Amino acid sequence: MAETPPYPYNIGIRYPVMPVPPTPEHCISIDAGAVRFVVEARDLIEEVKRNRPAGSEVDVDAVQFNDFGASLHVYGADDGIEHLRFDCFEKEPHYHYIKADESANVICRLDDIAESDPIEWTVTRLQKRLPEMLDYAGAAEVAAAVRRDPTVVRGAVDQVHELLVEAQRRAHARRATGATLAP
Repeated sequence: MAETPPYPYNIGIRYPVMPVPPTPEHCISIDAGAVRFVVEARDLIEEVKRNRPAGSEVDVDAVQFNDFGASLHVYGADDGIEHLRFDCFEKEPHYHYIKADESANVICRLDDIAESDPIEWTVTRLQKRLPEMLDYAGAAEVAAAVRRDPTVVRGAVDQVHELLVEAQRRAHARRATGATLAP
């Protein structure tokens, strides 16, 4: 029996596993009222090596792990839960709706052909659609708090933008030189 192809209008692909946790020494946090933004320079090959179970054989050279760039983690300030993640990667930029209450991670590929720069796309989402994205991720209370006081979030977006550009630069330098990603 043939499998039914995925429905083309789903928002992303839903996985029952959470994303790889951030590496604290690669992160810079910015408190912005109801949310905490965490900017990270990432290299998936390094992360898979560091986070794989002892004794497991993971092909870290596989194409799906061979990516790098800046990431933005969006946490609820009060609940401490990561609800959104924007991976502004070099090869396959994407973002996550992390539905913690459902133990689901919905990954959406960013159309970098139509949208161009993933960092600019991410910053625009923070400015214009953050509460709606938080609602979809199941963080209705966080979304409501952002709606009540959007000024503090808007005030942090310029700093997040600068940090994302710097994290992207660090990730590129790491790939070029083999240096560490630490800020």
